[in-house]
Amino acid sequence: MESKKALIVFIHGAGVGGWMWDKQVEYFKESFDCFVPTYAFSKHQLVNEWADQFLNELEERMQQDQRLILVGFSMGSQIALEMCARKPDWFHLVMFNSGYIEPRPFLRKMVVPLMPLFNILPKSKAFSQKQAKELYIPDEHFEAYFAGAKNVTNAELQLIMNENLSYDLPDGLDRYKGKFLITIGEKEEKLLANSVQKLQQAVSQSELLTIPKIRHGFPLAEPDAFNTLLEKWIHK
Repeated sequence: MESKKALIVFIHGAGVGGWMWDKQVEYFKESFDCFVPTYAFSKHQLVNEWADQFLNELEERMQQDQRLILVGFSMGSQIALEMCARKPDWFHLVMFNSGYIEPRPFLRKMVVPLMPLFNILPKSKAFSQKQAKELYIPDEHFEAYFAGAKNVTNAELQLIMNENLSYDLPDGLDRYKGKFLITIGEKEEKLLANSVQKLQQAVSQSELLTIPKIRHGFPLAEPDAFNTLLEKWIHK
């Protein structure tokens, strides 16, 4: 009897969509089931609420005794971490990519009220094209990225920043005993580097890898290397 395929859950970052995982799904779809949920923040659905929703969707989808791999990027990593903390016995491997876990109340009070001023910039196609290059957005996905950037309201942007600068390690994470891989780009912000080190200390069985010459966006910048690394860890 053929064994059931393991299931990989890919959770995208804020400001992008499920399309950011296209090259991962293409690579893994023959050997694994792939599930790419999508989300958008509102005052009613932030990290905790999306984690609960995705767990409900996953429970309906997963098969008995099926191995589950959970992969998150940026704010998607925060959602993945919440899912892991709530259901630590579900997951065989968690891959946490470039997520922020360091509450900064003073910075939050300074930055969040100013976000409407910065929200003007992404409405410019020229600015968004420059930003897309910084984030390694492929040309074929630029229009989807730009459409999303144009449609983000001031309130939504403030919610995203407030949530990001408020997020901390969730209760229950210490109950997770599976494999745990953390990645960060060598050229990412120092605050983010400090954050993932905090996570590594909190999860005793975790390993932290720094990806050379990469800013924020390892899965998009080097999809082949990302896929090879993830596959290696699944079979480790």
